[in-house]
Parts: sequence; structure tokens; C-alpha cells
Amino acid sequence: MTWIKENYFLTIFVACSIAFTMFIIISNSFSTEESLHINIEQGDSLWELAHEYSVNEDKKVWINKVMTMNNLQDGHIKAGEILKIPAAEKSYHFDHETEIAGDTK
Repeated sequence: MTWIKENYFLTIFVACSIAFTMFIIISNSFSTEESLHINIEQGDSLWELAHEYSVNEDKKVWINKVMTMNNLQDGHIKAGEILKIPAAEKSYHFDHETEIAGDTK
């Protein structure tokens, strides 16, 4: 206990280092690139899926991402397969206007 009192700055540094490391580990566990798993049905194609799931992204770029995520050599998919696809990115719009109760826009 006396060592901690004598070296309080070192103790604080070690504690902050541990807290920072835990923060990095926890923040990295929440991936920014979320993905969904979908079951491929008869007649599905990557182009069709891109049309449905690629919201704000070029369809060719989206298809290339899906092929990379699933280690596909070509664009052929089969019914019954489960594909990992990128989830649509969430966009947040911050409206910096002041709203008063009862105001209508």
C-alpha cells in the first residue's frame, strides 16, 4: 500500500492505460461494417439482390463486396445458400434548427 502512495502518478498511469486498452477492445468489438445473412431462393441473382439491398451504393461495388465477403469466384449463386451481405449504412441527419412546441413545418 505504501508503494502505491509513493508512486501515485505511476499507479494513475497504469490505471488509465488499462482503461484505455479496455475501451479499445470494447469499441473494436462493435464493428462499423455490419452484415446480414440472407437465404438464397430459386431465381435470385446478385444483381437482383443488389437492386434490393444496395441503398446508396453502386450495384457493381455492392456485388464485389458480397463476392469478397463470401469468397465467391464468380457471380453464380444457388438456391439454399446463405450469403453474408453488407447491411445498409445508417445515415444520421442532424437538424440544427430550433423547434418550438406547437410549431408546424
